[in-house]
Amino acid sequence: MLEAVRWEDPVAVIRHGCSPPRPLHVLLLLLCLLLPAAGRADASALASPGCRADQLKQATVTALAEFKHRGNDYSMLMSTMDIGVPATWAHASDLLLDEHSPLYRAALRCLVGKPALERDAFLDYEWRFKPVAVKADGQWVRVHYVASAWVQSSSSAVGPWELTVENDDWHIELTPAIALKAADWERVEVNLSGPGALTATPPPAFGEGGSKLSWRHVRPGRYPAVTFRPPAVQRWNYITTSVEPRWAAWETWGSWSASTAFWYVASGALLLVAARRLRRSLAGKTLPDESRALRLLRWWSVLLIFLGLLVNLGDNLYRLVAKHTTWDYSPTLSVFSLAFLGLALCFLGSRSTRLRVSVGAIVLAILVWYVVAEVYEVALLPSADLALSTPGLTVAAVVCTLLMSVCWLGVFAATQRILLIRETRIPARVMVPAAVVAAMGTVLWSYLAFQRSWDRVSWLGDPDWPEFQGQWDEALDGWWWQFPGFVVEPLLAIVSILAPLAVLGVLRVCRVEQYDKTAFTPTPAEKFLLLVLFAITLAPSTYYYGLSAYAFSLLLSLGTAWGVLALGSSVSVLERPFADNAPLGMTISRTERADILRLARRFRELQARLSHLGTADADRVERESLEAQIDRLDQSLPAGVRPVDLPFACGPMATWWGNARRGAVVASLFGLPATGLLYWTEVVKGDSWAVTAEDSAGFPWIMTTLLFWQIAWLVAGFFLGALWRDLPGRHGPTKALFVALAFAVPAAADFLVAQVVGEAVPQVIGKIAAFGSVMTCTGLVMDLQTFQNERRYWATNAGMVAYIYQMRFASVAFFVAQLLALATLWKTLSEVTPTSPTP
Repeated sequence: MLEAVRWEDPVAVIRHGCSPPRPLHVLLLLLCLLLPAAGRADASALASPGCRADQLKQATVTALAEFKHRGNDYSMLMSTMDIGVPATWAHASDLLLDEHSPLYRAALRCLVGKPALERDAFLDYEWRFKPVAVKADGQWVRVHYVASAWVQSSSSAVGPWELTVENDDWHIELTPAIALKAADWERVEVNLSGPGALTATPPPAFGEGGSKLSWRHVRPGRYPAVTFRPPAVQRWNYITTSVEPRWAAWETWGSWSASTAFWYVASGALLLVAARRLRRSLAGKTLPDESRALRLLRWWSVLLIFLGLLVNLGDNLYRLVAKHTTWDYSPTLSVFSLAFLGLALCFLGSRSTRLRVSVGAIVLAILVWYVVAEVYEVALLPSADLALSTPGLTVAAVVCTLLMSVCWLGVFAATQRILLIRETRIPARVMVPAAVVAAMGTVLWSYLAFQRSWDRVSWLGDPDWPEFQGQWDEALDGWWWQFPGFVVEPLLAIVSILAPLAVLGVLRVCRVEQYDKTAFTPTPAEKFLLLVLFAITLAPSTYYYGLSAYAFSLLLSLGTAWGVLALGSSVSVLERPFADNAPLGMTISRTERADILRLARRFRELQARLSHLGTADADRVERESLEAQIDRLDQSLPAGVRPVDLPFACGPMATWWGNARRGAVVASLFGLPATGLLYWTEVVKGDSWAVTAEDSAGFPWIMTTLLFWQIAWLVAGFFLGALWRDLPGRHGPTKALFVALAFAVPAAADFLVAQVVGEAVPQVIGKIAAFGSVMTCTGLVMDLQTFQNERRYWATNAGMVAYIYQMRFASVAFFVAQLLALATLWKTLSEVTPTSPTP
């Protein structure tokens, strides 16, 4: 995978003759002028005074270092520090000032500054999810300081602690600020949270289980240091994502490289196989629309494979070639990958020669300009050897916005083509402005994220230092240089999320049901394509020990969905043998739906009249007549099938394609609140938003999350509707329950394995709750729409539901239990504590 490493860590998607609307020009101009203008740090005229360490001998300090391994992909180190300084200290009152005050920063730097950081490299990469708390009581000023970091590099500094990662062992050592070396370190604790300490110096005074060590009144020069061996899972997650040369071979197979590329290769290969089977199932010569749709699916599959390999393994190949040279142009490689992604999508999605030529010219000009900037060291674009000039900041903003516009235009064009194969295309005058707005939003978010990240890492720096401005300029230049690498990964993820839409577009054109009216369910080739669609959309992307286990989850998802379908085919109402031993569905498909509904209504009326008769002799004749009529209706159908079952089995529409479309629409609508809740859980809740807000690719990642869940609901509803006549169960909620089961089994298996090995645990309960709720509501609504013509006979929807389901105590108990289960799951989702987000 391309090195989308944050800038701060050194190791670590027109009409001819018309132009876009004038407001877009204004916004673009403001963006290009605002970002460079904001690219300068303010200086302060206040000097940084001395720390007066001699006045801090009476200060008291407690320090805790706690590791959190289990439940995280990467080990998390959290530092908690409580400092009490006497009010007589020269800078005690400065601690009560605003956090942006140079005096506050100077005072805090004396207490929590890291000795390893010099003035020319003062950036502090730890995370602080809670602000530093300061309280004063007149005699003492107390500081509560919590910091954390994920072990993603060979050296980490968190609070007063330094962590060093060696080949097999990790080493953590207390390194207090110089001004506090003479203070009274009342209590120092190290909690390894599982693994026992191999060495500890000086010997701890207190401890428990070999992993909790404690010292009292630590003397200067005898600061605690502990060596331990981390859990295998977190260690291998670190090794397989490390860019250090000693781990290069493992990184090639890790989650940033081949393991992620495998998803694209496996999904693309499955789509190619399914497309080939579908083509062979079509009788005779394919029509032009069918050929275009199948060709588009094949090209999309090939593009998915190629882009997955290029983005995830291109930098590995580059490093293999470049290790014999002194070049380091890997971020420029990201520019080429991003340009190819946008250009390929534009050429795949648009048939307009003018649009293709325009996009090609823009991309070619950008790439040539990047090459010129690298070779001739021109400071007008980010390069490896030269910092951006002031005009270069404006040029970089324009170029990045143009490149992102091409990518977003490609996403829009490809999406509308795979969905609207037969219909009129969305005009360029709509897509181009939308792409420009999305591109500007991407660049602007990225710049604001850079600002927030700079505020975090420079929190103790003095803007009056000459080095402060130099560090700012260097960081800003690095951010522009790394920007293509930041955004290429989420844009590729959007391409993968859109892959299911290509399947829907092909089925829209190539389904046999259009020509064979007896095809009451999808053909075997179409069912296989539906299974592939379900699996590549909803199978969890699993990683264990830093390596992909997607083959396991993909096969399990395919197997579970196939098992549900096989069970349904054996018990399906419409698959029962009927006339000439042909399936009942073939006869029903030639029958008017109105006749089927009248037959079911007649059957229910006879049952209702029979249930209201008494046991008197006067009612015997009428009872026998009603029973005879019910028997004749039952005997006209296969054994075990009653007339009231037929409308439920057929669904609300006349064909399986109609049911599929209806299911997709209903599920998409019910999925909107579920998407919002899952977005809040994954992106906003807890500390997640703090990490997202500093992610330079946060905007496209947010779009990816929202798009994924909406397409997931669409695909699940489409799958439910398309296979409505083959799924187990007689009513919609029961059919939906089996679809939810096909989703839940692979997700639950991933959850259990992650629990056993100690990986980051996915929010399975919440996802299954959301999926089950959306599917249950979809199945219920489709049942109601099946009998929508009878709605006028009932005062309320509840009355109609009770009537068409013929609810008795057992049925009511089932639905109440199902609703209670869903309510419990939703409550669990709202209360669950999310896994600590990883930057």
